[in-house]
Amino acid sequence: MRTPPQQRARAGRRALAALLFAACAALAAAAPYLPESDAIVLERVPARAALERLAPLRQAVAAHPDELDTALTLAQAYIAIGRENGDPRFVGYGEATLDSWVKQSRPPEKVLVVQATALQYLHRFDESLALLERALALQPLDAQAWLTRATLLELRGDYASARPACARLARAVDALIAITCLASVDGRSGRLAESYERLRASPADDVRLPAETRAWGLALRAEMAERLGDDASAAFDYLAALGTSPQDPYLKAAYADLLLRTGRPDEVLTLLAGDEAQDPLLLRLAIAGRRLGSPATARWTLAYEERLRAAVRDHDNTHLREAAMYLLEVRGDAATALEYARRNWAAQREPADLRIYARAAERTHASADVALIARWLRVTRYEDRTLCGFTRCGALEEAP
Repeated sequence: MRTPPQQRARAGRRALAALLFAACAALAAAAPYLPESDAIVLERVPARAALERLAPLRQAVAAHPDELDTALTLAQAYIAIGRENGDPRFVGYGEATLDSWVKQSRPPEKVLVVQATALQYLHRFDESLALLERALALQPLDAQAWLTRATLLELRGDYASARPACARLARAVDALIAITCLASVDGRSGRLAESYERLRASPADDVRLPAETRAWGLALRAEMAERLGDDASAAFDYLAALGTSPQDPYLKAAYADLLLRTGRPDEVLTLLAGDEAQDPLLLRLAIAGRRLGSPATARWTLAYEERLRAAVRDHDNTHLREAAMYLLEVRGDAATALEYARRNWAAQREPADLRIYARAAERTHASADVALIARWLRVTRYEDRTLCGFTRCGALEEAP
């Protein structure tokens, strides 16, 4: 008999909590970190000022809950704070702001789209896709809905479904967005070199474009160059993207990963100075600090441990990939890291997800996982030359 979805979800959360608490046990038993002076800052909360600026908007929503535009503005502001600071709690606030609207018998189309973007960030992918389908039934030319759908499907490794979603963008928005979207999907499904050249020939870095569009195109180009084995071009484009969007936590994490992979942890400390409040960036600081023997490593590690415990408490599964990275690179617990990497791979299949899964499988000599990765690579025709530095490429290519 099949287990009901709710029961399976509860069981999964309990298993995840058990894994995480077991992984944290050793450090929890160790002597606590004591700052050398009161001047040492253990944590910064840059979102607080932005949150305080939303006070008038929150009051307006509370006073007039039936005003849609005000509710949408507040929800989008919460989501923006969450994304900018890598903090899913604020995205959750945005979701809660629109909850009563979503529960209406006929929710406005824009509410469905904004709520779907919040659920996407919170890794509630099935719910997000369902809301997008409802939104597109109401407004078939909503560009944000099509782009969010394409992004979600690509993130899950469903390239066959993502491609037509990108194509629909050509009818809903300017051609550059559709071209960039299609290049991203094609670059992960057997046409990496061709897609990279197509992006290089496009005006993705034209200064006349909106900053968000330029940063997206440059980041995508950097990711492709990295997978092609051209780290110099990848670094150039990551820096250009950061010049356009200097506080983007995704860009910082992606560039930090390149620096760590290419043996430049000292540059990671410079890049992420002052970013301890954002969990994924704090993790990169801990990894870089450990490799350099930095005296700040203990503080960064302890802070990240505390946030992992908070994630378990809040049933937050948005950082499974980072938890796997932490266990593998900081704690050296490859077996538990592999458990996290497997769980993460079941939900999302970005390049970073594949790399941590492959590294953990290689370090634990997990032949079944190596074979699973090899089959996925063969079926999707996905290409990533960085895998040769983490695993035996021949084993991945030849596994049955």
